[in-house]
Amino acid sequence: MQKKIFTHTGIVLALLAISFLYFLPLLQGKALPQGDVQKFESMAKSQKDYHKQTGDYTTWCPSMFSGMPGYQITNSPQHSVYQAMRDFLNMYWLGRHNDVGVLFLLLVGFYGALIAFGVSPWLALLGALAFGLGSYNIIIIEAGHITKAWALSMMAPILAGMILCFRGAATLKEERRKGIGWIIWGGILLSFALGTQIAFNHIQITFYTAIVCVVVGLVYLVYSIKDKYFTRFLMAVGILLVGVALALACNTRHLLVNQEYVKYTMRGGSEITVTPQDLYGEDMPLNHNANADGLDINYAFSWSYGVGETYTLLVPGAMGGGSVEPVDKSSATYNNFRQERAPLYWGDQPFTSGPVYFGAIVVFLFLFGLVVVKGPERWWILIATIIAILMSWGRNFMPFNEFLFEHLPLYNKFRTPSMSLVIANVLMVLMAVLGLREVFSPREGRTAKQLLRALYISAGTTVGIILVGLMLCGGFSYSGASDVEMAHQYGDQWRMIQDIFIQDRKALFVSDSWRSIGFILVAVALLWIYLKWMFDKQAKNPNLFAQMGILAALLLFIVVDLQGVDSRYLNKGNYVRNANQLDQRPEQYDYDIDAQAARFGDQDFRVLNLAVNTFNDSKPSAFHNQIGGYSAAKLRRYQDLIDFYIGYRINPNVLNMLNTRYVVMRDGQVQRIPEALGNCWFVHNIRPVDNANDEILKLNEYNPATDAIVNVSEMGDKIQGLSKPCIEGLTELPWDSTATIEMEHKQPVDINRLVYHSHCSTPMLAVFSEIYYAPDWRVYIDGQPAEYFRANYILRAMVVPAGDHEIVFCNEAPTMHRLDTITLICSIVTVLIFAGTLVIYYSKRRKKEE
Repeated sequence: MQKKIFTHTGIVLALLAISFLYFLPLLQGKALPQGDVQKFESMAKSQKDYHKQTGDYTTWCPSMFSGMPGYQITNSPQHSVYQAMRDFLNMYWLGRHNDVGVLFLLLVGFYGALIAFGVSPWLALLGALAFGLGSYNIIIIEAGHITKAWALSMMAPILAGMILCFRGAATLKEERRKGIGWIIWGGILLSFALGTQIAFNHIQITFYTAIVCVVVGLVYLVYSIKDKYFTRFLMAVGILLVGVALALACNTRHLLVNQEYVKYTMRGGSEITVTPQDLYGEDMPLNHNANADGLDINYAFSWSYGVGETYTLLVPGAMGGGSVEPVDKSSATYNNFRQERAPLYWGDQPFTSGPVYFGAIVVFLFLFGLVVVKGPERWWILIATIIAILMSWGRNFMPFNEFLFEHLPLYNKFRTPSMSLVIANVLMVLMAVLGLREVFSPREGRTAKQLLRALYISAGTTVGIILVGLMLCGGFSYSGASDVEMAHQYGDQWRMIQDIFIQDRKALFVSDSWRSIGFILVAVALLWIYLKWMFDKQAKNPNLFAQMGILAALLLFIVVDLQGVDSRYLNKGNYVRNANQLDQRPEQYDYDIDAQAARFGDQDFRVLNLAVNTFNDSKPSAFHNQIGGYSAAKLRRYQDLIDFYIGYRINPNVLNMLNTRYVVMRDGQVQRIPEALGNCWFVHNIRPVDNANDEILKLNEYNPATDAIVNVSEMGDKIQGLSKPCIEGLTELPWDSTATIEMEHKQPVDINRLVYHSHCSTPMLAVFSEIYYAPDWRVYIDGQPAEYFRANYILRAMVVPAGDHEIVFCNEAPTMHRLDTITLICSIVTVLIFAGTLVIYYSKRRKKEE
């Protein structure tokens, strides 16, 4: 036991050292400018500043899309054991060196899972590096998709927990003590890994994990019936379901708050069936089709891996690599343009940072494993891998994926089908390692001849596929989806420019094909030498030195293969000299806005920034409240507003009602909008409508300064006795020309508490330039609860009584606070259950041993 602990500890420390070495420039004071991390810092700045200034947390982000819930940006800590575990495992306590922690977690998570699968520590080390250094993992770290990487690191441990539990059930009759131990530890491992994965907050990865778990369960169900341990299988399923329930319970607040929120976002479906084309005609581009339940399928399937693009799993440069691929000085691009990077990607996706490459040796060993590995592992790994690849094709395999989109629960909430390849990444490496285990720890009766035959089949298949690709490569077009956009950009010169890129695309295809063949042949040679000359002797008297030598050589070539591709997308050139270069810094137009705002006395206004990609850039939100920003979970109604009135055709009335005081033009010049309506105002009339379609369409033909568009179902009896009869679609309201209503401006701004003061001689209808989100916001008049409703499709409105009053909108987020206590209780219960189970099990075991 001490020897095992020493070995595991040494390997874990080695993996940590490798993680530090991989990101050595960080230790030298340099910094990695990850795009998504910088986006996050910009979008979260207002919420973080509020916490620094007040010590409180807010669930509202006022700086993007005129204000939106901030649950998916940053939030108060969840009182959960898994939140604490997440905060420990993500290694944020390393400061800016947290990328070390991301890679380490990928490596150590896979290593621990392989140990649970019963693999030797040295094979587990090989598998951990083969998985952790896969190009997708390194590319998402470079891009800053950190939550995705964290969640991905827990996929293998979750599966390992399931397999432990099912194996325990299978062996319970013959070896009761071992079987019970496996079941207990399997349930705990699954619950621990799943709870932590959910806390890492990338639900799409958890969704993919669940798909694999279902496949595992179904395959083991068949084997339990076949091998006659169905009753024990059901017991194991029960244990696993308890583990799942505890993982979910300890994330109650996180899950239920986001379940509430998602209904109002783009992922919750649309309330309208009309499109901008219905308003403006055929000249308007049709972005999304209406979907009442989730994302529009065209939007969701935008990043679909091409069927032929799957070849990159074996040959990294088969589709040109990335959209900004590095090229050497002998390339056609460099010789013609003196550029060291080129748009070589010619696949089906709009653009990509780099290919999904599992490693030529890994793919070869995966096929080898499929031949030599017996039992349920062969089938659930094969089935789940095929499903993952088919799902990654998205719109390129519509019969399968459209069916899933329409019928598989939650699937229409997610986008980027190519992400499903993370499943294949985990499973193909797992099968590769299980295949190697059959070589170095062969089952009884296994002969060298059988293994050599499997070696020839898998080598012949992988090398043969590549050779066929080389024979056919002369007929490929080497032209992809992104070329259409570049053709518009370069005009008449595009054909000449494209021919130059095509030369490099073809050259990369050919060179990487031979590269993959070379690595496969090296691996084949190593295994052939071992099987031909050492296997029979080792079967009788294992030669540990020979085994370790072959394993070390395989490990070396796998790492060299993967790192050679990884370094194309993450190398010394990606780092900046010091972390200060990543600090958020305002642009000149930000200073210009502040100068004009000081001159005119403008406070609490919003900005439309046309100098950036308005609705896909969060950086401006770090300095001013924007009507744009970046979020994949923006409110659905706000996206409708963008599609109809801001994104392609800008409607001045819509800008005015959003209190858009400043517009940054494309050249960076700042223009003040004096007509912006401010934070709140009284209106003369209501334009009642019957449905969401009419709400959005009426915005094109009204004056927000005098009228409010209100759905009668929203209004209810909230204005009963206030309005006069409706005349030709217009309901006239009482009016006091001396009435005033204004916001109380505070510095720093209290995001959770917006205060207004009103004066009017008669009850009047006020519209507030704040985004309507009923689950979180409550309103009080002079301290007493009041009611408000939605107006102008997206804003808030309420009846203000006569007299002088203080109106306060409070962001109370009642669902979140109510669930905090429940989450804490569930966490305490979970810890007690785990601890109690282990104490009872080991107490009984010790007594039996005595």
